[in-house]
Amino acid sequence: RTHVPRRAGAHDHATPGQRARGPCPPPDRRSALMVHIQEAAQPDVVQALRAVPGGVRAYFKTRPDRHWKLQERLNQARFGITYDVYLTRIAAYAVGTGLVGALTGFTLAIVLAQTGAFASIDAPALVPTAFAQAVYENRVVVAAVGSVTTLGVLSGSMAWVVGYRYPSAVVDVRRRKLDVTLPHAIVYMYALSFGGMGLTAVLRRMAEAENTYGEVANEFDMIVRDVDVFGNDLFTAIRNARNLTPSDNLEQFFDDLLSVLDSGGELTTFLEDESEKYMERARTEQQSFLDALATLSEIFVVAFVAAPLFVVVTMMMLSLLGNVGTLPLALIVYVVVPLGMAGFLVAISVLSEPYKQPSHELQLDDRSAAVPDGGVQAHPYFDTFRRIRRKEWLQERLADPTALFRAKPIATLLLTVPLTLLGIGALVTTGLAEPTPEAFIAEPVSTTALLVIAPFLAVAVPLSIFHELARRRDREIAERLPDALDILASANQMGVGLTEGLDLVARNLSGRLSTELRQVSNDIRWNNDIQRALLGLADRLQVSQLTRTCKILAEGSRSTGDLHRVLDIAAEDTRHRYRLARDRQQTLSSYTAVVIIGFLVYLAVIVIINESFLGPITGSGLVSGDAGPVSISGDAVAAYRTLFFHSAIIQGIGTGLITGKLSDNQVLTGLKYSIALVLIALGVFVVL
Repeated sequence: RTHVPRRAGAHDHATPGQRARGPCPPPDRRSALMVHIQEAAQPDVVQALRAVPGGVRAYFKTRPDRHWKLQERLNQARFGITYDVYLTRIAAYAVGTGLVGALTGFTLAIVLAQTGAFASIDAPALVPTAFAQAVYENRVVVAAVGSVTTLGVLSGSMAWVVGYRYPSAVVDVRRRKLDVTLPHAIVYMYALSFGGMGLTAVLRRMAEAENTYGEVANEFDMIVRDVDVFGNDLFTAIRNARNLTPSDNLEQFFDDLLSVLDSGGELTTFLEDESEKYMERARTEQQSFLDALATLSEIFVVAFVAAPLFVVVTMMMLSLLGNVGTLPLALIVYVVVPLGMAGFLVAISVLSEPYKQPSHELQLDDRSAAVPDGGVQAHPYFDTFRRIRRKEWLQERLADPTALFRAKPIATLLLTVPLTLLGIGALVTTGLAEPTPEAFIAEPVSTTALLVIAPFLAVAVPLSIFHELARRRDREIAERLPDALDILASANQMGVGLTEGLDLVARNLSGRLSTELRQVSNDIRWNNDIQRALLGLADRLQVSQLTRTCKILAEGSRSTGDLHRVLDIAAEDTRHRYRLARDRQQTLSSYTAVVIIGFLVYLAVIVIINESFLGPITGSGLVSGDAGPVSISGDAVAAYRTLFFHSAIIQGIGTGLITGKLSDNQVLTGLKYSIALVLIALGVFVVL
């Protein structure tokens, strides 16, 4: 990488967040960040800090050599705090957590002492007799001190480590978000520069696009604030942002931009080259991300298919040989497996969060309807007009009652959850189903179907249907948008205006996008406001790819009359994003099949154990507890069958949700898989 050499005096008085990055410099050439925090640790400053009770902050302040990297992470994470203040806070949190852990250990020791758990402890045989006897006679006190100390130290140390590492975790997330969004942000800047905007105006537009470009817009906002608030020149402001950003890709982009500014190169040509380079780099980074997801899918099969099967067989053998009981297996089925799947979902979410598209909502300036003034309200026909508008609004809702659910599928829960709770209450009060362990063991299939599976389907099926409808609409728009932009660009290049071009595209397309483009065309004709019509389209549909496109077109139409080139740029950006999404689905489709096949294998093994092992035992003399090498009670057999069935249901729901998260980065996408797998498990056990 080529780094821009430092200008003399450019950073002599810069803030800690504006200091040079990289590995710790040698002692004779301390980094600017170290110089700054060492200056802040002068004796008079430390003496003032010692007035703080305990002098904890002064302790950290006088040791800058140990924490200069933490200060850099705090700056990159945008915490807006110095390292000594932050360490003082996490020290307080660690002490508090340690006290809670010590109190928990003390309570645990008291509970164990009251239950007689220490009564069976013998005196240590490998230590001196007098000491062993003293420990044995005071074993309750020793155990209490040990548990208090162990839990207190462990919990406090864990709180300290987590607090110290937390800024680094935030920086890593910001770095990945920046790397994912940067190619599209450069395309946006290229479109603005091609339209004739200068660099300063381009940077300001980029800083204002936080809803579309997320963390990248925040980085450029720092440049704008550095110029407007602190009075730095543009070169210094870009250099300061370059020194602070956690993204190596964005740092290199700033280096190249500074080189262009120094050499007086063509900005538009530079941005065009950079957009192509970073688009290719984005494809490479996504491939690495997909490889990580593929590894996670294989880990899931091992952890939640092979491992539970091993545990089931082991518990069965222990029950036959030693009468262990069903409690350990019940804990695994109802606690360990659900928590493990939830943790796996969280892990995938954390890994996928940086690759999630920024918010696509655009807050227009005059979204709220104006309140009529007193003169309008005093009009004799005002009340009549208001009644007509209310009647029209009600008629629209009654004519299409599912419009809200199609726009926001999660809203179906407002209807299905209360109805489901009422249905469960009716089943229980009428005696058709009893929510007791005895009822689940006696009639596992029917009771579980009425109290668990039916409520799950009542909630999940409508939510999944409307989510899939919304997802199909978004996918259809994303597929047709590049072609629509190509047609619009060709028409504009031949002299067709934007409004007429939109009509032309609408006639050549079908579906929701065609209808919306006609509305945009009418909006431009009636209101003569291209920018607002395009942003209104993005705000209505709320599709991230369409939002970026409308943003580019709105700004490009404002700055240039050569709109066809801006349309080509927007089409290429949209096509690139669509290819990335398609590559993800194609790459992960095989691993999605592996996860689903893993569930089917689990179900098959459970059925084989249930029919080929528990079935013969039920008809033999081993069930009644007769003396022999193996014995198992009839209640245990029924309990095992119930646990097998419930484990299949839990596996089906969890496997489906994880499949959706892997394939589409949306849990709701996995609901259709969960529904299908639960129905398969129910059908298999009903037949058996």
